[in-house]
Amino acid sequence: MRAIIVLTHSECKRLIAKGIAQLPEVKEALEKHRIFVSRGSTTAYVLEELLGEPIDKPHYVAGQMTGDKKHLYRFGSLKIDKRLKEIVIDKGVKKEVDNFQEALLEFEPGDIIFKGGNTLGSDGIAGVYMAHPAGGTIGGILPIAIARGIEIIVPISLSRSVDDSVWELSQILGNQTIDKEYAMGLPIGLMPIPGEVFTELEAFDVLHPEVNVFHIGSSGVGTAEGSLHFLFIGEDDNVKAAYEEMVNLAKSDTEYVPDID
Repeated sequence: MRAIIVLTHSECKRLIAKGIAQLPEVKEALEKHRIFVSRGSTTAYVLEELLGEPIDKPHYVAGQMTGDKKHLYRFGSLKIDKRLKEIVIDKGVKKEVDNFQEALLEFEPGDIIFKGGNTLGSDGIAGVYMAHPAGGTIGGILPIAIARGIEIIVPISLSRSVDDSVWELSQILGNQTIDKEYAMGLPIGLMPIPGEVFTELEAFDVLHPEVNVFHIGSSGVGTAEGSLHFLFIGEDDNVKAAYEEMVNLAKSDTEYVPDID
C-alpha cells in the first residue's frame, strides 16, 4: 500500500519532537540524567514533548527568521525581555536557568543537549546562524560539550536542506563581512554543529519503522509554504496506522505564530 502525506512546517516540528521523545537514550536521560533544551522554534516543540505539557513556544526563541513584509523577511531576534528562561530537565524535574553555560558545567556523559539548526548541508552536517559576534548560544555550548563528550542532538527539518557543504558555507559567511545596509535583518555567520541530526525521516524511523518513507517534494502556497511531502510504502495495516497518526497530528496541532513586535 502507498499513501501521500503533506505536513506544514509547524507540523513537521511536532513530528520531529514526537520522534525524539521516543529515543531510548532520551528516555534514559529523562530518568537518570540531565537534558538541556536550548531556545529555538523546533526545540520548543521538543521541550513540550519531553515535559508533556504546553509552553509558550513563540517566546522560547532567541534568533528567528520571520516572513513579514514590514521587516523584509528578516533575520532577527526576539527581544530579550520577552524570552522565556531556558530549561534543564534534571532526572525528570524541570528547572529554569538564568545562565545556560553555568548549568552546562554540571553536565557529564549520559546527559543530552538539544540545539536546533538553520541549515542542513549536503554533507549531512547541520549548521546554526550566528548574529552574536562571539557565537551566541552555540558558542557557549560547543566547548563544554565537545571537551566532555556530551551528546548533542540537532532537531532540524528537511526543509532546511541546501546543496552545499555547511563546512564550506561557514568559511564564506561571517557576521562582520556583510554590509548591514544590504542585509535583510542581522548579518550572520554559520557554525557547523557536531551533533546527531534528527529530521522528519529519523522521526518516521522511530515512530513507524515498518513503513518505508520517502521525501518526495516541498513547499506550496498560503499556509502550505514550507510544507514537506512524503510517500509511505508498506503493508496495508502499517501504512494505514502511520497515515492516520499523521492526519491526527495535522488536525490537532496549532499553527506556530511568531512574536515579531
